[in-house]
Amino acid sequence: MEKILATDLDGTLFYPKDTKEMIAKPNLFFLQSFIDQGGKVILISGRSHVYCQKTVEKIGRPCATISYNGACIFDGQKMIYENAIKNDEAKDIIEEISKTYHNSGIFLMTENGLSIHLKYKNRLIRKGFKFYYKCQGIYAENLLSEEADYEKELKEGHIYKIMIYFGLGKRMQNRAKQANAILRNTYSNVECNWSKNVIEITAKDCSKAKSLATLLDAMNEKDSEIYVVGDSGNDISLFKAYPKNSFCMGHAPDAVKKYAKYTIEKFEDLSRYIFEK
Repeated sequence: MEKILATDLDGTLFYPKDTKEMIAKPNLFFLQSFIDQGGKVILISGRSHVYCQKTVEKIGRPCATISYNGACIFDGQKMIYENAIKNDEAKDIIEEISKTYHNSGIFLMTENGLSIHLKYKNRLIRKGFKFYYKCQGIYAENLLSEEADYEKELKEGHIYKIMIYFGLGKRMQNRAKQANAILRNTYSNVECNWSKNVIEITAKDCSKAKSLATLLDAMNEKDSEIYVVGDSGNDISLFKAYPKNSFCMGHAPDAVKKYAKYTIEKFEDLSRYIFEK
């Protein structure tokens, strides 16, 4: 039976971080060995399509990709699915959330990159954020750093994902988690997922589990042995949909780990479960 591994990126394939090589050598070696032995890899992430393709280049092997938590599905050769949030709808959601939760910032992910709106207009704060983002190095998406960029993308861009940022610290993470539970019941026309101190919003039916099922169907891979691995709230749908071979990283919140069958400390630990079968 053919084996397929669907893996998250940040906190999973990119754990531990390697700021020079993107993917730590043990993780890269495992992934390449898995593919060379006949397995297939699907990168399934909240990151952009462009960044996912950079990751495929680093792996040096063919991979399908699911980006923006499921808003874009690429089968390795062509884009087979795209779904963006309507601009007017995005504007209404952002205004309502900002008024209710007084969150620290909003990030928009569009085809042009990542644009930001910060609650506080102080230019030093914006410069501080730009410096912090620059320090992400190889892990940074294309940043559209000015408020004018954000306004333009909100009005005209293809908004694949909205990220509601609550701030740093455990208290803000808990607040984001609580707010996400409320938003999931309030906005039935979008998908909401909690990821530490951020709530991620995509168009309706753009979840990792639904997008993976769509891709597997397009690839005619329904009968394959599916392995899924992740570390955050947007991976819970995968754990629920593919419970038999579901893996969560050990540093993930307990609220996420409880949905996976297995907990692993390092990505390369997957080899013990996959290669021994």
